[in-house]
Amino acid sequence: MTGVAPWAKEYVGIPFASGGRDRSGADCYGLARLVRVEQFGDNLPLLSGDYADADNFTETEALMRARRPLLAGVPVENPEAGDVCVLKFHGLPVHLGICVGGGWMLHTLKGTGSVLQRISDPHLAGRVEGWYRVN
Repeated sequence: MTGVAPWAKEYVGIPFASGGRDRSGADCYGLARLVRVEQFGDNLPLLSGDYADADNFTETEALMRARRPLLAGVPVENPEAGDVCVLKFHGLPVHLGICVGGGWMLHTLKGTGSVLQRISDPHLAGRVEGWYRVN
């Protein structure tokens, strides 16, 4: 995994937990927030209680649309390690990942937990809505 940030692997294997915000369990926003807080010193909001279930796409899509600049940042063309990826599921922008460099992304999957996945992976094809840099 050439070009991958040295911190990336320490986040692999965190269990999926809807509403989770730490290493004991995290959903996609919780994982992105954890990385941004620990590695980049950001103070992103916890969003505790802002949605009942990370799998409720209607609820999470509305939250993403309403608070995207705060949650994801400003759009960028060429992502760097630490940039946030917004992905679409069922056509809705509801999932976040973190660029870790070298063509890889860190994100979390229900039933699997946090994983590193190639951005070019066929499972992600057509799902990337955009890349964003947190200010």
